[in-house]
Amino acid sequence: MQNVPPSNSLASSPSRWRRLSAAPWLVILARLLVGGLFVVAGFSKLLLPHAEVVALMQQYTVIPQTVTPLIATVLPWVELLSGTALLIGFFTTPAALVVALQLLAFCLLMVVILIMGIEVEDCGCFGQWGWHETPLQVLIRDLVMLALLWPVIWRWQDVWALDAWGATSTSP
Repeated sequence: MQNVPPSNSLASSPSRWRRLSAAPWLVILARLLVGGLFVVAGFSKLLLPHAEVVALMQQYTVIPQTVTPLIATVLPWVELLSGTALLIGFFTTPAALVVALQLLAFCLLMVVILIMGIEVEDCGCFGQWGWHETPLQVLIRDLVMLALLWPVIWRWQDVWALDAWGATSTSP
């Protein structure tokens, strides 16, 4: 009699995540969705005058006003570049990690805003493009995007990514 763990055991859980992460359609869908949202978010802020982006960020009163102009300058470019890299599959894993770090920072900010009870009408995530979200909605959306990044970070290879163009095939 073989000693085989049941399929619903915790020991088989990591291998299930690996199999899910290896599903090429899921990796492609997650890359396109999350990368696309970051491209739109960054681009929408770049279209605004710098003073408006600073004003959007100053509504989060927990961010020190001395660094707000720097964040307003750098964040849209980081969102745009990391989103584009994720979207086209260029340095996919590092791009996914940069996006994940941004999402973790945004989640932390939203949790602080919610705990402190700071009123924020519009997160400003997408500039003035009409997607007005409350901090709770932003937190939920960002947690969902973090979950979508999991298979992208743990994938082996994505054939629809630029990363795969220079890779050699291991199949016979």
